[in-house]
Amino acid sequence: MKTFLNTTKLLLALSLIWIGQATAQNGYFFPTATQLDAKIPTPESFLGYPIGSYLTRHDQVVAYFRQLEKVSDRVHVESLGKTYEQREQIIVTITAPSNYQKLEQIRQEHLAQVDPSKPALGANAPIIINLGYGVHGNETSSTETSLLTGYYLAASNDAETQKWLAESVIFIDPSLNPDGRDRAANWLNAYHSFPPVGDPADKEHQEGWPGGRTNHYFTDLNRDWLNLVQVESRNRLTFFHKWYPNVQIDFHEQGTNATYYFEPTPKSHESPIIPQFLYDYQVILAKYHAKALDDIGSFYFTKENYDNLSPIYGSTYPKFFGSVAATFEQARSLGIVQESTNGPLTFAFTIRNHLATSFSTIKGAIAEKAGLFKVQKDFFKYALEQGQKNPAKGFVFGDKNDVNLTQKFLGLLLQHHVEVYEVADNLNQDGKTFEKGKSYIVPSAQPNFLIVHSIFEENSLKDSIFYDNTGWSIIHAYGLKYAKLNGAFAKGAIVKNLPVENGRLGVERAAYAYLINSSDYAFTKALYQLQLKNVLVKTAFKSFVANTSTGKKSYLPGTLVIPVVGQRISADSLLASLNSVARSANLEITPVSSGFSAEGIDLGSSNIKAVRKPEVALAFGQGVTSSEAGQVWFLLNQQLDLPVTKLDLQSFARVSLNRYNVLVLPGGNYSAWDKATVDKIKSWVNDGGTLITFQTATAWAVQQEIVREKLSQTDLFARRGEVPPVSAPVEKPTEETTKAQPKTAGGGSPVAAVKPAVERLDYSRQEDVEGSKRINGAIFVSDLDISHPVAFGVTSRKLYINKNGPTLLLPSANKYATVAQYTAKPLVNGYSSKANTAKVANSAAIIATGSGSGEIILFADDPTYRGYWLGTSRLFLNSIFFGNLIGGGSR
Repeated sequence: MKTFLNTTKLLLALSLIWIGQATAQNGYFFPTATQLDAKIPTPESFLGYPIGSYLTRHDQVVAYFRQLEKVSDRVHVESLGKTYEQREQIIVTITAPSNYQKLEQIRQEHLAQVDPSKPALGANAPIIINLGYGVHGNETSSTETSLLTGYYLAASNDAETQKWLAESVIFIDPSLNPDGRDRAANWLNAYHSFPPVGDPADKEHQEGWPGGRTNHYFTDLNRDWLNLVQVESRNRLTFFHKWYPNVQIDFHEQGTNATYYFEPTPKSHESPIIPQFLYDYQVILAKYHAKALDDIGSFYFTKENYDNLSPIYGSTYPKFFGSVAATFEQARSLGIVQESTNGPLTFAFTIRNHLATSFSTIKGAIAEKAGLFKVQKDFFKYALEQGQKNPAKGFVFGDKNDVNLTQKFLGLLLQHHVEVYEVADNLNQDGKTFEKGKSYIVPSAQPNFLIVHSIFEENSLKDSIFYDNTGWSIIHAYGLKYAKLNGAFAKGAIVKNLPVENGRLGVERAAYAYLINSSDYAFTKALYQLQLKNVLVKTAFKSFVANTSTGKKSYLPGTLVIPVVGQRISADSLLASLNSVARSANLEITPVSSGFSAEGIDLGSSNIKAVRKPEVALAFGQGVTSSEAGQVWFLLNQQLDLPVTKLDLQSFARVSLNRYNVLVLPGGNYSAWDKATVDKIKSWVNDGGTLITFQTATAWAVQQEIVREKLSQTDLFARRGEVPPVSAPVEKPTEETTKAQPKTAGGGSPVAAVKPAVERLDYSRQEDVEGSKRINGAIFVSDLDISHPVAFGVTSRKLYINKNGPTLLLPSANKYATVAQYTAKPLVNGYSSKANTAKVANSAAIIATGSGSGEIILFADDPTYRGYWLGTSRLFLNSIFFGNLIGGGSR
């Protein structure tokens, strides 16, 4: 009770301090500032409240910077685009007016750094600094910091600030995640108390699902720099490649009981392909951050935690282009004040720390300008040399039968400013044919080789603990046909833009039927668009060769067959619908005049079945893994234009499932569902529904006996600290434990019980030893049954899967039900211990099994992983459309 009263008194005192700060904020945040222009409005005077007393909404942030632009010739605001919720993304440029007048000249001179053949920048050139705030929307101190940083740079007239402005171009991205920012701000402002409550259990500090960390589709934008799935990332990357900053900072928050973190990171977390001299410069800049925090008495740490090896993050992607980029992490108050092991942590204090390192970044960058210019110039020389030495001299990719996936991958490469060339002539490599006009070559010998390596090559990582994904190669994620070129090759013309396909301009009228091959990633998009137009669509369960006006054409299982007769719309309306879909989905639609095939099944075969229009429900809300739910939501919205219904777990029992024929359960914790709810799902499946489960939802479905499949007894419980499921069998005694049993004297009872030896390790090794047991997004290969409806359209039996969860399935007892099975040597890319790799080997990756009239499709992993794992997401889409047609083959 005494502790409670003391804390209450302290919080009351803090509230009085905040009231006093309404007229003295500059003294708190800028204690040494003496020459601040009174004509420049402070954030407090513009917003009407002291910084640190409320959460500032994104529209207020934008409005403040636009006001600074009006009153200061140092400040300029540029719009990058809009988020899914129509919030504006902006970049604020702050520099001396003389620099801004020749900004394009500065940019062009700076871009010469990329070309190893051109000289390095001179000492008089401005250094380019990018300060990125708030990529995680509920890490709230950084966006508030951006307001103070912008204000000070606009208002300060002291000599040091004048030097900063003259010798640098400073970019401020005040809110990298506007949608998440406002979700967090609305929550925290709604539950803000007067006086504030520091109790961590208070609702203000217990943010509701899904939280403000992610964007509209619950995507972690700090994992999207390489993948470029989300619109915010694409907008931001366009700006990055206009400038290639010398220094880029990503401002974050960490746990409330921490202090402050800045790089360098541990050596074991550094990328094996980034030159050491770039990492060494982290140490040089760190001394400026240390002094800034020392000066205000703030505790901090370095060289611990946090990965620094993959280009998926905002603090690592710039490193792959020669920027000395870094992560800054401030302990979070998640509200106006929160109790911590270091005492009450105020929002204003967290902002002040980030403000200190914002200024130390500018100060250090300018002081070390010559070295930073050299680092970036040497970096691109190093990258080119490494590309020239690379065993694979280039990479060829492309599939004439999958134009959309080929173009999507090509577009990604161009967004990353990778040099891409047309294939000069038809090329055969590794038993694969790459056709001229449909395939492309990426040479290793180019200044951007390190990002090329990240997209195409596998990583070899030593045993260690990692914070996040260890296998991120995009080519494996897309599942697109490619090969490495180990010898000389001919390049065609360089590719600057995506080609315009000329085969989608119009559909010729058919007398009998129309065909859409399933080989293209977009064929399910075309299918759903046709269903929306009330077109009857069938799918072929076996391959065939059709006679067309241009000759014989081969069609894969899953090919869409659209008959002319039997439609609910006229032949003219059908043709108009097909033309619309051909343009929208960028697909070739072929007319045929006869149902008699040149080879294989005919179009009237019982192996060609009508496809029902999916009505999809998605489990949502507290308990569901928000990222997986968001990925499904994103995929169905953005790929198919399908309006999936999001059903909250808490209200699920009250909702009738009769209007839905597909139910998707992403990973999560479904323990809140009682037996009646489980029985409801069983009954719905038996009546013809298709149930699709991911990861831990798959384990839950097995444990609840919704499906008659089994989990492996070697389930990867170490991944997230889960306990074994109740149905997991007990491990049998090993040979070692048998040998350790007590011996008897003279054949009788043991004299004393001798316990088996227990492994004993030093406490200091705990994090490394236990962390090494996790699988953090490594890439494994499985064998895929490409004849199965779940695999319609796929032509390679090699299916790459990102495994980042603990679920392991035994292959089904039904010999036709295991759609994909991990191989005996499954690890392809990333880190996995030998023990974990052995556990994954030969386990089932995907099982499709019947129950009554329905179907249950179990994914041991997340097929929609981070929105870019297209090789497996197409299997998920197939499951939605064709799951109910699997029928007897998997019973």
